[in-house]
Amino acid sequence: MTHIVHFGKYYFPESGGIESVTLSLAKGAAAAGHEVSVVCFTKATMKGTEIMDAVQVIRAPVSTVIASQPLGIRYFFQCLHAGARADVVHLHWPNMLGALGALCCGGSARLLVHWHSDVINKGRLGRLISPLAHRLLRKADRVVVTSQAYARASETLALYLDKVTVVPIGVPDSKHSNDTSALPPWLEERTTGKRIILSVGRLVPYKGFDVLINAARNLVSDAIVIIVGGGPMQRHLDEAVRATGVAEQVILTGRLDNGVLHALFQRAALYCLPSTSRAEAFGVVLAEAMAYGLPIVASDIPGSGVPWVNQQDKSGLNVPVGDPAALARACNEILNSTELRDRLARGARERFTSEFTEQQSVNRMLAVYDRLVSTSGIVTK
Repeated sequence: MTHIVHFGKYYFPESGGIESVTLSLAKGAAAAGHEVSVVCFTKATMKGTEIMDAVQVIRAPVSTVIASQPLGIRYFFQCLHAGARADVVHLHWPNMLGALGALCCGGSARLLVHWHSDVINKGRLGRLISPLAHRLLRKADRVVVTSQAYARASETLALYLDKVTVVPIGVPDSKHSNDTSALPPWLEERTTGKRIILSVGRLVPYKGFDVLINAARNLVSDAIVIIVGGGPMQRHLDEAVRATGVAEQVILTGRLDNGVLHALFQRAALYCLPSTSRAEAFGVVLAEAMAYGLPIVASDIPGSGVPWVNQQDKSGLNVPVGDPAALARACNEILNSTELRDRLARGARERFTSEFTEQQSVNRMLAVYDRLVSTSGIVTK
């Protein structure tokens, strides 16, 4: 039995792409018989330590947040304490305070850096973080990335490729969920007789939802775009819908509970990811959409894992970044051809089952842990 400690920003029930990966891997390792802890921040009133699904969750309050980085002295000391007793410290990057904890904690733990994304578009803060990132990577025993494409394009990782292992993200197979939730009446009324183009994510600039809103002007007449999520661009996107004249073609739902989201995935005709930068490193939601057998239209982001996840003409179509006309054409091409849609739907489901199931991801990460421990001389319990 190996003692694994994750240093993450947040953890369930607080949500996000990295948080969902941390949850999946922590639960999977605990189910495999390992001792697993997670050190995380909490935005809510939950503090202290609790056991969830055999995982010890150690929560610290947020004192302040700077450029999406939560800060708090209690978190740092919890990292030091938990890391000193671990066999493997699993740091989820970007996480500046977690990185400091990984660099400073004592003990004999092996350090695994899970490189979810480069630090992108952070200006002066990004330049200040760069020395910390390089020191972290020099100390790391292994660096896990979610795709080879992203690793090759990362200037930061270029000096450490000999340490890199690819572990694609896996997600639960929600297609076979027993959830019988229905759409709320207002959403059912708006979507009756329409073919849904679904897009889900935090409303931030790099997600490219403004591109999708512009594309809606050129979609087939029975298509309706549903954008699910909340975030700082809510007002800007509401205004863009009105200014573009697509209030009948685009619905911004805000955040929805998992049951309603499940119903939307089941009802959707295709999934669209219009992101515009390498800040979209993988696109976890693409794997989720593939689990439902949805054809994908995504941005062909240079240096991102997105075009690898969504294989061109296999699981979907990839279009130039930031091009509303190309995005609309690709969506229309799928919606106008039953043969193409069915073929891509089958390809999406096959791609999910071959690469992106949750258990595959857990098994691949467990193999990384085993190699780390077996080469360290650590004697596990």
